[in-house]
Amino acid sequence: MKFWCGSSRRKSIVKSNNSLSSSASYETISSLPIQKSDSGFSETSSSIIQSHTSFEQILIIEKTHHENLKKYIIKYSRPLRRYFNPTEIVNLFQNIEKISTISKSIVHQCDKLLREHSISHIPISMIYQSSFGVMIDSYNTYISRNIVSQRTLKQYSEKIAYFLQVPIEVVEQEITDFILLPLRHICILNDLFQNYDLTNMIEAINFLSNQASCILRLSSNDQESISNLSLESDIQPIIVLQRTDKESWKSKQLELSKSRLLFTELNESSVNTSICLSNVVHIEEDFANEKLCLLIASNRRTSEQHSLTVIKRVYLRFENRNEYCIWLYYLRNAIQDAKDQNWTKRNELFI
Repeated sequence: MKFWCGSSRRKSIVKSNNSLSSSASYETISSLPIQKSDSGFSETSSSIIQSHTSFEQILIIEKTHHENLKKYIIKYSRPLRRYFNPTEIVNLFQNIEKISTISKSIVHQCDKLLREHSISHIPISMIYQSSFGVMIDSYNTYISRNIVSQRTLKQYSEKIAYFLQVPIEVVEQEITDFILLPLRHICILNDLFQNYDLTNMIEAINFLSNQASCILRLSSNDQESISNLSLESDIQPIIVLQRTDKESWKSKQLELSKSRLLFTELNESSVNTSICLSNVVHIEEDFANEKLCLLIASNRRTSEQHSLTVIKRVYLRFENRNEYCIWLYYLRNAIQDAKDQNWTKRNELFI
């Protein structure tokens, strides 16, 4: 195969069907060089690299992804249902079985297209057209809650090791690899899709890939910090640039407390303002500039009987990408928790 590898490492893939078996390493596929053009690299004396079509690359990547998900689902997700309640299982594995089902359907779609078309005339968009919407929604849900999975693994790793009679080091390593598989997969697809005219798909994939790469970077640098992101006491106040709508930027201390986002001006007045996280309707991300925009809904009364919903934008600019990533993923979870708590309070039944 002729592939382009960003890390300058070249690997050949065994041409037999064994390369697509469940024993195939996802680590190998995650470092798989992506083909940039039909010409690829020249042959070297150390290895003969043959060219593959984009369809064949997708088939290898998706089939290996599904087989590895299936392997870990059988080894961990399904057996642990006997020992943990449904909420704990969801916190640990999220919707990873749904993602596995989607990947399986994509592989079946590839097989169907192979039977009906010439391999050289199958566009990538045709592979994903029937499942792309649900795929994006499922990965978005999974990525946004991945920090919860990592925290839950840290909390229950000793119990898992005891129940399954597996060394705790193996449990921690393998389940960490398992719950990061979808993140690595979406980054691989993003790299591959850059080379093709997929205007309608690349924006959504790129959005997810940016989120996934942040988590993978944090996870590889400091597993302890990302596992503890959901604890408010561990999120230390930081200094950010903040503005509301078209106001000028101001340096403020940013702090999270009791489902509210607190801002303190860095001057003698030390004026405090706050945002209720349950009123945040959306987060706009600017990965390149380490900037977030929170869309806040508020009601403005126009008369005694009528009110108007107003949306204002609160911008946050962080000093570096590491702080941006940490606060982005903590805020996504904190906002959802605040909304859940708000819904519960409004729908409580008193007996």
